[in-house]
Amino acid sequence: MNTDEPSYDILKEIDDNLGGSDTEIPMPSIDTTPIIPSNVKRYIEQALEISKNKDEETDDVQNQITEDTGAWQDSDDEKVCVSLQSKSMLKKLRKNEDEDIISGDQYEKRLRQQFEKLYPTPNWATVPSKRKRQQILDSSDSSDDEPPEELEIRNEPDKHNESNKKNDEYNESDTHNKSDTLKIQKKLLSNKKLEVTKVKHVNQQAYSQSVVQSVAFHPNAQVAMTAGLDKTIRLFQIDGKINPKIQSVVLKDLPIYRAAFNSNGTEIIAAGRKKYFYIFNIEAGSIDKSNGIYGFQDKSLENFSISPCGQYIVFAGNSGYLVLVSNRTKQWIANMKMNGTVTSVDWSNDGRYLFSVGSDAEVYQWDVNTRRCVHRFKDDGGFKPTKISVSKNGHYFAIGSNSGIVNVYDETCLALPNPKPLKSIMNLTTNVHDMKFNHDSQILGISSHSKKNQLKLVHLPSLNVFPNWPNNLTSLNYVQCFDFSPASGYIAIGNDKGKALLYRLRHYPVA
Repeated sequence: MNTDEPSYDILKEIDDNLGGSDTEIPMPSIDTTPIIPSNVKRYIEQALEISKNKDEETDDVQNQITEDTGAWQDSDDEKVCVSLQSKSMLKKLRKNEDEDIISGDQYEKRLRQQFEKLYPTPNWATVPSKRKRQQILDSSDSSDDEPPEELEIRNEPDKHNESNKKNDEYNESDTHNKSDTLKIQKKLLSNKKLEVTKVKHVNQQAYSQSVVQSVAFHPNAQVAMTAGLDKTIRLFQIDGKINPKIQSVVLKDLPIYRAAFNSNGTEIIAAGRKKYFYIFNIEAGSIDKSNGIYGFQDKSLENFSISPCGQYIVFAGNSGYLVLVSNRTKQWIANMKMNGTVTSVDWSNDGRYLFSVGSDAEVYQWDVNTRRCVHRFKDDGGFKPTKISVSKNGHYFAIGSNSGIVNVYDETCLALPNPKPLKSIMNLTTNVHDMKFNHDSQILGISSHSKKNQLKLVHLPSLNVFPNWPNNLTSLNYVQCFDFSPASGYIAIGNDKGKALLYRLRHYPVA
């Protein structure tokens, strides 16, 4: 105790001698703060600081999610003026035909919206709360016009035995494990009836001015493309209700006989009965012209196919040549030669093998890496083949002919010189013009453009044509082309009237 400081009793005595006071002199305060060792104190302070930083980061993330604003705002954008009439590629950003000048920030916003139309945010990049809200909105939209999907739920039987506690605990654990792996599966597609609903045409906002030669769905987005002899490529956002047009591109010197997306959907290749083809870069909005292919003398490039792996484009020639081109550089890689005239080509799903068929009914399997034929077989019946298609799972091979007969083989055809088809489908009476398997290889579509309403859908593996659709009352006109959407929720059908009809296949999800 410090003896230099006066005690409480001394102070009280002085106060009494001076006459006293009503004010009570407080007792000296005693510090009751616990003594914390310096190393522990530093640890606590660091922990509090880390917790504070995490709270601030969480608040920042929540603010970003709530506000959904860009990381950088440039005030100079407001001073910039952009004319939407100055370039044809900017006209698609207009909200009406008369709109012209907009500010820089509005221009940026519309570019962003245009990009998001073509490339929607993937599921893994979506905040869980937004994903849940979107799922609720999607389910409410679809509930207005679609019945719930049929599900097969296999429940495990109750195995509890109350008389034996240990057995009960074991069974409870076993049931829990099985419930974790409970399979809730869609029923396999029935071969008796195909649930189909007609929705608004793909191109109802901008019909083609000629025959629709190509219709295709974007591999990653809910977007569809039409192209035809009016030299125009059109893109539409598919919702089944309005299907708004996104943009159109005119190739002034090329009536389009075939157009296709590349494997990742960033480009469209368009070709016709010319020695050149066009590449439309969707992201950049640019159009490039490829002036022919080295060593390719044919006057038409319309018969081409892009590999699923995204590395190659193959062009089929009249003299039996298969010209392999790099999808990245659009430069020649190699030639492969078969007997007769090449009528059709298709790929294995991994892009390793190329399959071709010719006028002599010989089917070739090519190893793309070695550029060699590894197997060939004769199509049964010896009809003149017009089309070949390979299923996504590699189990089925379909070959259509000029008589309308479609032979369907299984994978054993790749080991035999004269295989027999699983079935010969004879529901078409004129030459097979287009043929495709859907994504899960449960449907094979076959069509002919030589006669009205010639489209049939074949159920796999029963190999029976669906009896209820299309039927005699389904007006398709002359079917030029068709395509299944990536998840088979839609089928689009291009016809001679310039329309791309759209039907909803209710067994499958939209996306």
